Amino acid sequence: MLGDPRGQARAAGTLWLAVILVSVIGIAVQSTQPRIAFAALEFGAVCYIGVTVLLYALFKPVDATLALFAAACGVIGLASGGDTSPTSPPSESGFLLGMVFFGFQILTIGFLITRSRLIPRVLGILLMLGGASYIVNSFTNFVAPDIGRHLMPFVVPIAILGEGALTVWLLVKGVRTP
Repeated sequence: MLGDPRGQARAAGTLWLAVILVSVIGIAVQSTQPRIAFAALEFGAVCYIGVTVLLYALFKPVDATLALFAAACGVIGLASGGDTSPTSPPSESGFLLGMVFFGFQILTIGFLITRSRLIPRVLGILLMLGGASYIVNSFTNFVAPDIGRHLMPFVVPIAILGEGALTVWLLVKGVRTP
């Protein structure tokens, strides 16, 4: 199953959906159940490592170097604090640094999608916009936190659109195979 691209795509979509769901749960219970929020966050981080590995396997034939770069950014994003506790304010440096790496990962995966015939180009473009919005928002929060706070309502919908659309596509369609 995981040896063929369709199986890898569907598994990546399933894990990405799990990441989204446990993130929503973690945010929803962060103030009343911080331990559940923490557990959800850690489970989501493990699932995201799976997403990263599967996306690397899918896009390695397109461009091995860029696929490795994207995977490295995903892992570094987690390790640098991108999975900071949902009870922590998003202004924390570890969270913002992690989001820069996630942004570069998403941007690169989007670019790889546009260069491949595996997934529709429009999904790659949406993902690149989401990745760029993460990067811009994180840097803005470092340099001008007051402006960064005002950007967040615009960043989240762009990111959700790209990541959500790709997740649904991976779950429903998988990838095109020759």
